[in-house]
Amino acid sequence: MEIKNSLTQLDTYRATLEKTEKEQNARAAKDAKGAPAKGDRVSLSPEAKLRTEAYSAAMNAPEMRRQKVDAIKAQVESGQYQADSKKTAEKLLQEEPGLFGA
Repeated sequence: MEIKNSLTQLDTYRATLEKTEKEQNARAAKDAKGAPAKGDRVSLSPEAKLRTEAYSAAMNAPEMRRQKVDAIKAQVESGQYQADSKKTAEKLLQEEPGLFGA
């Protein structure tokens, strides 16, 4: 099993989000002064904003988490990691009670 770092893909996404927000704020400031709005408008979905917030939270997570991830990654690579599917299912039901219509 290969574990890839997909968070780097969100870096570009985050930069685009920040740039778009700055442009929208600047445009709103001009509109407030009575200047006509020009150009196309871009709006980002709540999901896009949530992904950016999740990325920021992951990047600001304590180093202890990185150590845990590295330890599990080593176990997976060596074939020693065994997932407990029953425990995983229990956690899913605890954290997402509506997941299975319960």
